[in-house]
Amino acid sequence: MKTSGTKALKLVYLIYGGQRLLLEEALERLKGRIAQQADLNFNYEEFRGGEDDASAIIQAAVTFPLMSEKRLVVVKEAEKLSPTDLSLLADYVKNPSPHTCLVLVAGKLKKSSRLYKVVKESGGDVYEYKPPSKRGYPQWIKDAFLKRNKVVTNAAADYIFQTVGQDLHNLKGEIEKICLFHEDKKRLDVADIQSLVSKSAESTIFDLVGCLGQRDEAKVLAILDNLLQGREPLERILPMIIRHFRLLLKTRVLLERGVDGAGLVSELKLPPFVVDGYRLQSRNFSHKQLKRAHELLLDADLATKTGRGDPRFVLEMLTMKILGEGV
Repeated sequence: MKTSGTKALKLVYLIYGGQRLLLEEALERLKGRIAQQADLNFNYEEFRGGEDDASAIIQAAVTFPLMSEKRLVVVKEAEKLSPTDLSLLADYVKNPSPHTCLVLVAGKLKKSSRLYKVVKESGGDVYEYKPPSKRGYPQWIKDAFLKRNKVVTNAAADYIFQTVGQDLHNLKGEIEKICLFHEDKKRLDVADIQSLVSKSAESTIFDLVGCLGQRDEAKVLAILDNLLQGREPLERILPMIIRHFRLLLKTRVLLERGVDGAGLVSELKLPPFVVDGYRLQSRNFSHKQLKRAHELLLDADLATKTGRGDPRFVLEMLTMKILGEGV
């Protein structure tokens, strides 16, 4: 969102996107602009779609500001507004109060959605906030550290991304924690951050597939049990195991062709420290074993999708087969 002080404020905004942090930052920038015209201690109200009805939102929007030029009314999770509430709000948006800035904050939206069309067709401003591309996350992490006057190595940025995942809000929290711990240190490498970074559920699944690749049966079963006890859905676990063994098989094929080092990094399109793990793990299986494991995984995926077995039992038997001698 442009924040130039010379650009007039709109009466209605829709800001949306799949990353909560980007929406929070955009809202804070907008608050900063409106604070130049309004005392937000007395002229700010916040609502939530699905919890507050449109009549309360509209009543707040038409209320005259107190000792200020403007009021700010924010509706978070606006995508959860009911059709009835959205119809009422649409009537307001067509003729909004000149004294109020109404900001609708939503998660992922399609341009064909009614909420999008209501604001767009009524002359409001619509902004979509997109996260970095998957390859852009490590640079986003490095930039976030630079804003705090710290430099992290490429390997450290890759490690944080692989461990924490793609949620920018979680990444920001981990970065702040690392910076507080290393308050006096300006340059940070993997060794400085490993013990500090909290693992996401996705990262724990990476631990699972890593232990499968290392053929560590005890750890595999322990991690799998923790994931299932934590109600981690099978539809998140199985695809990552399939991906892992597909990459192990590809790595094995490339190694057999004499490809190594930078060549593997280029072919697999993964960070060097991740490629090193695949290179080492691929040697724990023969070409035939990896191919058979991949076939077993695809069969298990089909079985769970067609309801041919209890998902937990299918997954436990699958891991035992992959680790067993008969794979």
